[in-house]
Amino acid sequence: MADSIEGACGWNFVVLMSRQGKIRLSEFFSSYTESEKRRILRDIAADVLPRQPKMCNIIEKGSYKFVYRRYASLYFVAGVPLEMNELIVLEQIHLFVEALDGYFNSVCELDL
Repeated sequence: MADSIEGACGWNFVVLMSRQGKIRLSEFFSSYTESEKRRILRDIAADVLPRQPKMCNIIEKGSYKFVYRRYASLYFVAGVPLEMNELIVLEQIHLFVEALDGYFNSVCELDL
């Protein structure tokens, strides 16, 4: 599977996906084969996109979990180890969005 070395923030990967399932950005911080990356992206689309807004923002999937947050028409999905605190990850996603918003002055999907 993947090496046990994650990015400095502890994430295995981050994916920005539109509500229609189009990948806007994907970055993997652990080594995955191309087929594993495609499977992860398919899993995100299958598991995150059909969920209702009031449902939990955390999905456990194998050796990691998806922690996601929706902003306008984009889903920001972080793949993190099972033992990582989900609330910290949600706050990190929010800080990332605020940084993008500050840099691009009202960031939108087209800026990414």
